[in-house]
Amino acid sequence: MSLKPVRRIRLSAQIEEQLKQQILNGKWKAGERLPSEHELSEIFQVSRVSIRQALQSLSAQGLIETRSGDGSYVKQPSIGDFVQGSIPGIYLADDSLRTVMEFRRLFEGPVAELAAARAEEAQIHQLGVLYHGMADTASNISENSSYDFEFHMLIGKMTQNAMIEGIYRVQNTVMRSCWKNIGTAKGTTDGLYYHGRLLEAFRRRDAAACRQIMEEHVNSTWSMFFE
Repeated sequence: MSLKPVRRIRLSAQIEEQLKQQILNGKWKAGERLPSEHELSEIFQVSRVSIRQALQSLSAQGLIETRSGDGSYVKQPSIGDFVQGSIPGIYLADDSLRTVMEFRRLFEGPVAELAAARAEEAQIHQLGVLYHGMADTASNISENSSYDFEFHMLIGKMTQNAMIEGIYRVQNTVMRSCWKNIGTAKGTTDGLYYHGRLLEAFRRRDAAACRQIMEEHVNSTWSMFFE
């Protein structure tokens, strides 16, 4: 018998979920004061103990900060909060693009170099499929950005290095949350140019060229936004 007894969900967990959705959906903005414990107690028709437990959990997740004698305020979390696994990428701070791009400048060139040396033929073929998907969706930023993103994620997998793949997984939502913004600002021509060169270098198994082209690509994006 695989069935298990059901567990009753704590009141504080239900309250926490509702408050969290208010924050993540933008109903309450960063810096905005939440209703007091007394007000929330009346709204939810529960004791202040349950309210306090819910607020403590939200505070531990980095979503709010409680100021002694002043109440609880919506907090603008840092990218570090996200990497620790507590914050969805959609709720990242405004400077997340800079942080992501700094990471990419340091990381993606060497990753491309290693990927060229270790990639399986089927993976290089799939890279070509993704590139052609980019070309076919050049007029649609949203779809094009999705192919662009998957192109880079596949390069991480091509390294056959569990730690690199793990880092990409951790950064997955962070990068995805920024990718469409990058595509909207740059358009698709630049991405097609660099990805086409990368694809040809991977097909030649030219590891040094893959690193050089990737670094040119990432630095080109950096220059557009931050120089």
